[in-house]
Amino acid sequence: MKTMTNRKIAYVSITEWNKKVMRWIWISIALVLVIQVLLFIFYQPVPGCSREEYWQTFIVRPSIMIVLEAVCMELIFRFLGNLLGERVVTVLFILMQFVLLGTVVAVHSSVSYMCMILTYPVIFANVYREKFFRYVAFAMCIFVYASITYGLIPSTEFQPDNSREVYLVIFVGFTLVAFSFSKVLTSVVVNFEQENQKIHEEKEKILEIAQRDSMTGLYNHKMFYDKLNEQLQKCNEEYHLSLIIIDIDNFKKINDTFGHAIGDNVILKIVSLIQENIEEEDIAARYGGEEFGLILAGKGEMEAYTVAERIRRAVEETSVEGVTGKITISLGMIEVHPKDKNGILLFKEVDEALYEAKQTGKNKTVCRGWRKGKDNEYAYCNFGSSGIKKDV
Repeated sequence: MKTMTNRKIAYVSITEWNKKVMRWIWISIALVLVIQVLLFIFYQPVPGCSREEYWQTFIVRPSIMIVLEAVCMELIFRFLGNLLGERVVTVLFILMQFVLLGTVVAVHSSVSYMCMILTYPVIFANVYREKFFRYVAFAMCIFVYASITYGLIPSTEFQPDNSREVYLVIFVGFTLVAFSFSKVLTSVVVNFEQENQKIHEEKEKILEIAQRDSMTGLYNHKMFYDKLNEQLQKCNEEYHLSLIIIDIDNFKKINDTFGHAIGDNVILKIVSLIQENIEEEDIAARYGGEEFGLILAGKGEMEAYTVAERIRRAVEETSVEGVTGKITISLGMIEVHPKDKNGILLFKEVDEALYEAKQTGKNKTVCRGWRKGKDNEYAYCNFGSSGIKKDV
């Protein structure tokens, strides 16, 4: 959210908001001048006030005052901001709005509902976060109206007879000013929604970065367990779930022989092969330095074993510039028992399968899973180091 100071006291920048208000004031002044000219056209001279006197009293003098007051607001806004600070300038800005609008009300005191324009700054003040500004606007609204009502602020002594045409012109003018007023507030709402969307997107990006491994872009260690626990809640007899752990064979030797930069390239190459061989609903994570975890959603042991072997063969057949000899990986996998909801124990089980793969020659997939036995109970089964399924 944009702000001119460290203290955020508005939904939008105070300077930006005051600029919008100032623009609305100049538009409103233009509308007021047009309305006053129209009222002059409809005015019928009487013994107490000629057309020339009406022109001077209701149009020329108040118009000059209103423009001068608006110029003062512009000067305060443009040149005193840095000197007095935004808080003081904003209070002065609110007070000057009432001076300007109070002039209009005092001049046209014969129109009973003209005083309602004094409520505009009160509504404008709601854009500010601090209640203080709303209280200032509320107090000034009552003070200015009471001052005009009780003569503390002089109003026009002549009370012309207002025809239906006059009231229609004034009502249309009120409507146009309210319309321009709503446009200003709409721009604030749009601005706030845009800023809010930016904040939301930035938050999502930060959250995404926090969930990802910086080098590979895969989920990190923590997210691996978070995603695993989410999937475990879904796992049942209809919704299968399998877990795979991948480890790069002899990775320390690769780093020591060819350098860490080449080792990083090996990791990135294997990550790309993993991503090419899994589906969109599957979850890949960098579990450790050269270890990767896969959560295969909706896949039983045979489907998962096929994926594991496809990745293993792809790595075995690939080459990385700067590395001589074959790059291989070892994999351990397990199909999740529908009743097993403990991610840590599951990982321990699949890690033992990976350990078996490493200890029995590497470059292989050792698979452990669950299947229904003859008595409809779940029995433990194992593909073993040869990849051939056997009962335990």
